[in-house]
Amino acid sequence: MSAALDIGRLVTRIRSAEPERAHALAGQMRQLADRQLAHALDGAGERALARAGLPAEAMVAVQRVDLALRVSADVDERQLAEGWAAAFEAALASLLASASPGEDGDDAAAVWFADSWAAERRHLERRAAGLPDAWWAPDLATDGGLADTTDATAALEALAILLRWLDRDPPRAVALMAALARADAHIAALLDADAAHTLTRRLLELFAHRDATEAPNEPTDGVPARHPPAAAPRHLDHALARCADLRAALLAALPTPDPAAAAQAAPWLLAALFAANPALTRLSATGIERALRHWLQRTATGQPPSAPVPPANPPTAATPSPSVTEPEAVSVPSEIHAGGLLLLLRPLVRLGLLPEPEQLASRLGDLALTALRRVLAPLPPAERAVAQERERPLLAVFAPECDWRERIATLPIHDVKAADALLDTLADAIPADIAFAPGAERRLFGRRPPAFATAPELRLARLLLRPGVLRASAWEAELVWPLAGIDLALRRAGWDQDPGWVPWLGRSIRFRFGDAP
Repeated sequence: MSAALDIGRLVTRIRSAEPERAHALAGQMRQLADRQLAHALDGAGERALARAGLPAEAMVAVQRVDLALRVSADVDERQLAEGWAAAFEAALASLLASASPGEDGDDAAAVWFADSWAAERRHLERRAAGLPDAWWAPDLATDGGLADTTDATAALEALAILLRWLDRDPPRAVALMAALARADAHIAALLDADAAHTLTRRLLELFAHRDATEAPNEPTDGVPARHPPAAAPRHLDHALARCADLRAALLAALPTPDPAAAAQAAPWLLAALFAANPALTRLSATGIERALRHWLQRTATGQPPSAPVPPANPPTAATPSPSVTEPEAVSVPSEIHAGGLLLLLRPLVRLGLLPEPEQLASRLGDLALTALRRVLAPLPPAERAVAQERERPLLAVFAPECDWRERIATLPIHDVKAADALLDTLADAIPADIAFAPGAERRLFGRRPPAFATAPELRLARLLLRPGVLRASAWEAELVWPLAGIDLALRRAGWDQDPGWVPWLGRSIRFRFGDAP
């Protein structure tokens, strides 16, 4: 709920056997509304939400709330304001406690959503279903009434909302867009061709590499493209093929499924592609746009799409993770022991070690398994297998496109030589004076200190073996370490800085030192 409490209309009815007393009290109420009531209500909305069990960031709209106060004859303005605010807080808490999140019927006295995302999503769902805008939409579906526009109608348009999402949190935006498209393909009709083109361009600007040296390859003013389109990379072909059902649903939902109207499906398909295949963000915007456009045009004109060639070593999951189709689902906190794996992300970029886009998904999985098995090598086989299983949530964040459903200890490393070489280079770059996190060595290996063959392997173990609590959703991950886990060597070298939004992992990643919430 926003800090400001906005009361659209305040009506007071006073019943008293003494007309003079009623007249005086009416004057007090007028002055109260002008001066002291706002101060008395400070924090009342937040307290009401807490009493009703709602999250602090909940978005709330109330059509009407009735208060009944008994007022003594000698009450002053301060007492009247405090009593009014207390009654309001209690009435609002009672009203919200009886309402379920997202219940938005026209006759609902109160409506609340978990946050502004949920409110705006519900507004788009209603429009896709052909329903009129709800009474709460101008207040809750415009970024809580804070949208940067003086035109409330424009702020409720689909394009305005989706662009706000992308500005606010790009990975969460594409996860929600993909979920909306899969839930109701009619969502594509909310954007006309121009709006869809604007949104497509914005998605490509944010998520894909801009290759300034690549000349555009599209018809202009009736002049055909100068050369045939280059073949899309294989992993882009496979990703497009996995979206064939969504493409068919979106095109079928459009009122005129012709080649021009097919552009309306493009931003929704792009969002689904980036949400399920974040490694595609390493490709050029021009290449992705060209492949997507021709893929859509072949379908819209009745040409059969080309069948993709199965990959030689399929490292990634064949279907999107459940978190993509149900993006509100947030995992429970997971205790992990090798949280330092995420500390390799910044050096991967800084040292220019990121694999090529075609190999990125599988190479990240290989690197994670190689690093984990190397630092856990001193454990007996059975304990080592159990320790690897504990890191499953961490592996899913580090290499999100890999299929981690099987037992971690049995998963193959597809290119052992490349993974070893990449890990050796990273290990050599670890600060020499790094130390084990307090208690980490004994917690994992017991009283006997582990033996590592080389100094780089010891540094790698000291880096990776950092117990903490991981919270992850489809668009973000936060790793919380104890305050005592701050390592000055890592801090001086900048290794423990937040990675922030990592497009090729599809998440924003944060590190925090302190107690886990």
